[in-house]
Amino acid sequence: MDKIKKKITVRFFSIDTSNDFFEDFVSSHQANLTVDKPVRIFNIRDKKHLIKIYAPLEQNEYKLFFLSIVRERTTWQAKALADGTISAIHLNQGILGDLFYYLVIPARKILLGFTAGPSASVRSVANTVLQQFKKDRTSKIALEPISEESEYTKLNDLAEFTEIRFCLAPSLLSDSSDDMPNIFRELKASPFMASSSKLELTVSEFGEGRFTHEDLLVTVDYLADNDCCTTLFIKGVDSGGQKIQLDFNKVYMTHNIYVQLRGNIVDEESAKAVILEALISKNILQ
Repeated sequence: MDKIKKKITVRFFSIDTSNDFFEDFVSSHQANLTVDKPVRIFNIRDKKHLIKIYAPLEQNEYKLFFLSIVRERTTWQAKALADGTISAIHLNQGILGDLFYYLVIPARKILLGFTAGPSASVRSVANTVLQQFKKDRTSKIALEPISEESEYTKLNDLAEFTEIRFCLAPSLLSDSSDDMPNIFRELKASPFMASSSKLELTVSEFGEGRFTHEDLLVTVDYLADNDCCTTLFIKGVDSGGQKIQLDFNKVYMTHNIYVQLRGNIVDEESAKAVILEALISKNILQ
């Protein structure tokens, strides 16, 4: 079988939650390793999720916790054979879905992750997975992309937005995650998207009944964390009346690498190597 060259983008997130959570995470991780099959399966919004737990790794005296997750993709409903036979997909056992890999560093409150599936889902799936390790069900967990620049902070300081311009690959719209902004759900249904190789859009009408400031914040947060988006500019005015233009193309910390695949997935050992390389490249644990 020929090898496939695949671009992988590892993303970096800070974990904002109580300190008790990290103690719960480590103890729960250790407890799951004591069973013969360190695997957990659960359902969220009618989608099955499988978490596989591995023995802890160590880097610069920090404990690292590697996880793999398969999230069921319910949109796959049929299969077709070369002879023209079309039938439903039947699974007696197992889950058919997208594969995610994560590395959790409790001592630094950091998570790294990647997928070969829809990249906009990396954060939402990570949050779903972390929820399974907390004992206090009332506590909150928030994942925020780690910034290399200060553009996102400047965005929150703008008193008025005048324009958002973005360019993205329509493949982004194949994502069916729950955190997809409404503007993309509406674009997804547009007939012209079927033949488009690139989507460029400029929004300059803001306010009630139009594209609101809250819509903009959600959209920027979604696009800036997605490698399908090649252009993302925001124009606005700060509290002093100064016109500002923000470039979000390279705001968040990421690590890109090309891997050679046999088949369609990144295997577990290769995934460990990729995510550790990403960690070391940013000198986070120095």
